[in-house]
Amino acid sequence: MRQKTAIGYLVAFILLIGAGCADLPPIIPLDNSPAPDEQILSQELNQLFPANSFQFVHAIELTMPGSHSAMLMGVVNIHPRCRAIHCVIMTLEGLVLFEADHTSERLTIHRAIPPFDSHALARGLVSDIELIFFSPRGRLNAWGTLENKNTILRFSEPDGGTIDIITSPDRSVWTQNLRTGRHRIRRSVTYIFPQSQTDTNSRTHVFPKSITLTAAFPSRYTLTMTLTDANLISDTNPCGDNK
Repeated sequence: MRQKTAIGYLVAFILLIGAGCADLPPIIPLDNSPAPDEQILSQELNQLFPANSFQFVHAIELTMPGSHSAMLMGVVNIHPRCRAIHCVIMTLEGLVLFEADHTSERLTIHRAIPPFDSHALARGLVSDIELIFFSPRGRLNAWGTLENKNTILRFSEPDGGTIDIITSPDRSVWTQNLRTGRHRIRRSVTYIFPQSQTDTNSRTHVFPKSITLTAAFPSRYTLTMTLTDANLISDTNPCGDNK
C-alpha cells in the first residue's frame, strides 16, 4: 500500500512539473522572404512602440482576483531612446497614489500610498509599463505567420524567455506575449487600434485606443487602459528628471 501511495505522489509531482511547461506556437515561415533587415524591423516596431518621447493619459480599470476592481487615471511620460519613464497613478478625484521615475540606473519612488507602497509591486508596475511602451531588448529569433494567418515576430530575451509580437491581418489588433524560459505566458498585452492605423500614408502616429495587460503570475491582475490624451514632449534630459 505504501509503495502505491509513493508512486501516486511521484506521478502527481511529475504532472505538476509538466503543467509548468508549455509549447511555443509554431511559426510558418514566409515563402521566399528573408528575415527583415534592421530598417524594416524598426519601421514595423515603431507602429507599436513610439520612437519619440510622448506623454500618455489613460483611464485605467484595475481588476484583481475575486472580481475586485478600481477605476484610476494614469499619466506616463516615456523616453524610448534611453528607456526612461515618469509615471503617475491617481484616483479619479486627483489623489496621487503612486509617482515614480525609472531609468536604466535607478527607480525613484516619489509617492506611494497602499497598496502601491510595496517595493516589489512598484518594480512590477514599472516593468509592465516598459513592456507596454518599449520594444523588446532581445534579438529577433523568428518571424512568419501563425495558423490563423496572423503575422508574428519572435524575440529571444536575455533571461531565456521569449516575446511574441502578433499582428492581425488588418493590423487593428496587436498582441504581445511575454513567456518564461519554460514557455509559460507571464504577461499578455492586447493593443486595439482604430481603423486609421491601416492608413500607411498617414504622417501622424496613430496610438492604440485601448490596451489590456493581463498578468498571469506571480500576481494575477488585469489593467484595461483607455487612451484619453497623447502629446509629444521635450526630450531635453530623458535620463535624468523626466517630469
